[in-house]
Amino acid sequence: MSTPPIRPAAVRNLGDDPRFRALLTLASDATGTALDALLERVADMGLLVAFDGHGAPVALAVYQRLDRHAVEIECLAVAPGQRHGGVATALVHRVREMSAAMVVARTDEDAIGFHRAAGFHISDSPSDQRKPGRRRYLCVLPHAPLVRDPEPDDGSVEWIHGAPAPAPVLIVAPSPAWPRDFTALAGAIRDTLGDRALAIEHLGSTSVPGLPAKPIIDVVLTVEDPDREERYVPLLEAAGFVFRLRETGWYRHRLLVAGPGSGLPAANVHVFAPGCPETARMTAFRDWLRTHEADRLAYARIKRNTAAATNECGGGAGLVMDYNRAKEPFIRALYAKIHQGLSGSGPDMPIPGPDM
Repeated sequence: MSTPPIRPAAVRNLGDDPRFRALLTLASDATGTALDALLERVADMGLLVAFDGHGAPVALAVYQRLDRHAVEIECLAVAPGQRHGGVATALVHRVREMSAAMVVARTDEDAIGFHRAAGFHISDSPSDQRKPGRRRYLCVLPHAPLVRDPEPDDGSVEWIHGAPAPAPVLIVAPSPAWPRDFTALAGAIRDTLGDRALAIEHLGSTSVPGLPAKPIIDVVLTVEDPDREERYVPLLEAAGFVFRLRETGWYRHRLLVAGPGSGLPAANVHVFAPGCPETARMTAFRDWLRTHEADRLAYARIKRNTAAATNECGGGAGLVMDYNRAKEPFIRALYAKIHQGLSGSGPDMPIPGPDM
């Protein structure tokens, strides 16, 4: 079955078409006054529609811009007679192409197979209060240029409680406790933030089995808007985390830490928005090292040697920022290798699989 033609359209121009309304009902289960309210809510959002040979709408994607890096699919539906022909995948990829952005979707279990097959990275997410008991997921489809070419760090770091003092950079053997430590941290964050924690991921070196690392768990926390610190920072501080820095010019990044006295495993909690390219970069880095032993061993050597050199320059103690800077040439080269390795079958290529 060939994919029907896809064209941009306007919700307001199609809102009275019963076939268009039926597609929105497929996407949302909304009918009657609830459907009218949905139409009003999405009236000014972006819309792509697939039309059959008679000009009737047979599939749609309604989407909105989240920030300069990401768009979110609000509604995605395909008429029953058009399913399994690739039209939903084509719609999603067209949204990404037109927006030049990461694509975010929130879904439950009945659509997770489609999103996985279409190349989305899947993270557990809080249940929708309107549908208690149903598992929800935050899905992100990377846009390769944003992941491959990261936003430059403008250096505008604002330390909340003063800049860190030099301390020994300690690299230790991999520990079987690190996955358990992450589980404890994720549970504490989820209990504290509830549905404000859209996704919680274990990234960084402690997430790679067999890789030496600083004994500090790197957690990536996704929240709706990192700039709205009042919605999550006070709650996390009350749970024992310490707010350390903000980088508003670099992906709106915030950092909180846990350490001695908190009752929590040592951790860096990086806060980003949905669809942040840096989260996708860190995920690709983790997944590559988990499955490529030679690169994992090479990175282990770099980490040990760089830590020793950083400490030696500082007379036995150094700054973690200096350690991270010294690793950058190796990391940049490895990222280039990762993107080259993924270029033929990664998330920018349509992947055969179930369709909506």
